[in-house]
Amino acid sequence: MFTAAAGMMVPAQAQFLRSSYFMEGASSRLQMNPGLQPTRGFFNIPVLGSFNVSANSNVLGINDIVDVVGNGNSTLYTNDHLYNHLRAHNDLNLNVNTDLLSFGWFKGKNFWNVNLGLRMDVGARFAKGMFDFMSNLNGYRLDGLSGKSHHYDMNNQEIDLKAYTELGVGFSRQFTEKLTAGVRVKALFGLGRTTVDIEQFDVNMDLPEIPNDPYYNNWVGGRYSYRTKGKIVTTLKGGGIVDNNGDGLVDDFDYEASDMGLAGGGLGFDFGASYDITDNLTVSAALLDVGFLKWKSSATSVGAVDGSGDVVIDESNYGKYMDGDFLDVSRYDFVLQDNVSYKSKTSLSSTLLLAGEYAFFDRKLSVGAMYTVHFVQPKALHDVTFSATYRPRNWFNIAGSYSPVLASGKSIGLAMKLGPLFLGTDYMYFGKNSKSANAYLGISIPMGQKRWMSDNKLLLSGKTFFPK
Repeated sequence: MFTAAAGMMVPAQAQFLRSSYFMEGASSRLQMNPGLQPTRGFFNIPVLGSFNVSANSNVLGINDIVDVVGNGNSTLYTNDHLYNHLRAHNDLNLNVNTDLLSFGWFKGKNFWNVNLGLRMDVGARFAKGMFDFMSNLNGYRLDGLSGKSHHYDMNNQEIDLKAYTELGVGFSRQFTEKLTAGVRVKALFGLGRTTVDIEQFDVNMDLPEIPNDPYYNNWVGGRYSYRTKGKIVTTLKGGGIVDNNGDGLVDDFDYEASDMGLAGGGLGFDFGASYDITDNLTVSAALLDVGFLKWKSSATSVGAVDGSGDVVIDESNYGKYMDGDFLDVSRYDFVLQDNVSYKSKTSLSSTLLLAGEYAFFDRKLSVGAMYTVHFVQPKALHDVTFSATYRPRNWFNIAGSYSPVLASGKSIGLAMKLGPLFLGTDYMYFGKNSKSANAYLGISIPMGQKRWMSDNKLLLSGKTFFPK
């Protein structure tokens, strides 16, 4: 069920590419600080002009994911390397962002930009007990369990997914010789959200006598007792959780693409500024995605459970308790509820950014450092990025970076602007098991001339220089 929901919404903020932050020829850095001004106006090619995806986990690394995807589900529960990496609770975040349309231009001393984009944020936490449970049901790691009772702790699991469209208008201005500041205002249009909170899910299994067979999965005669408490909320026009059997229990997730529409609305803001302490030393700060989405009650379905059960596994209930996807909603006995309170307003996943840069050789080369904290669920993500940027021409910028926290020091970043094409990642893959990954693709067409002032000086990202 939840897999279907996520798959439906993937084509819909992300931690943007930090390696590009000090690349003055790249329009992508405006996404991280609306107070930064580019060297000239731009028009980004629709969709491909700005596409960014990032993923992070406190446990799983790139090698783990590649191993699972490459070998398929048949080896998922026999993967001891993956199993040994798991903690009691494991977090995963996925962010996808693409601009359908974005462009910017100078008008006098002001810089304006407009974007229309699709965004999706996913945060999830799953318990190692869930992996143990499914591994045993599939006939693995059964040594010493035959004919005995076994306890599975699968408490405090959650999924938070939201997808929406944003229409943003940004403005920045050099207010003094040293200070440049800007703001972006964004109208938000909710496409859908799913919130799952499994506060408690304890299972005790009295296993029957079983053979030592890795393909054994017949648990008829076993005893299954459980205690569960949780809630699920879906908001989606044309779909959501449903009761197909008519017994009041949520048993599926359903949607019709033809009926989809706006499921909510909201408002967001980005704030940013940069300040020149000296001619070569600049500090900057930004606060992104301050705002909310309010979801329509008419498109919202709520299921809740607070109960327990004790059953003997037989042919009539085998499919419910022993088969299928572990995340199948019917496993939890959620009761579909009417006229109940739910959280209709949800906050955006905000980001705080603090940065400093020191430039050399007429600003052709710089070194910088940046701290970011991304306030996602279930746990905020902190990172520090060190970078070096070479920018000899507006059409050619290249940067290297190192972000030791989220990637556990196992990867570097690289970004390059070559004419209209921009490519980059903060976590270059070198066969190491980095716990973070992202990629950015952009195709941007420059518009207008470079920013010139009346006294024949070049205004470059809030800094004034005499042209050569």
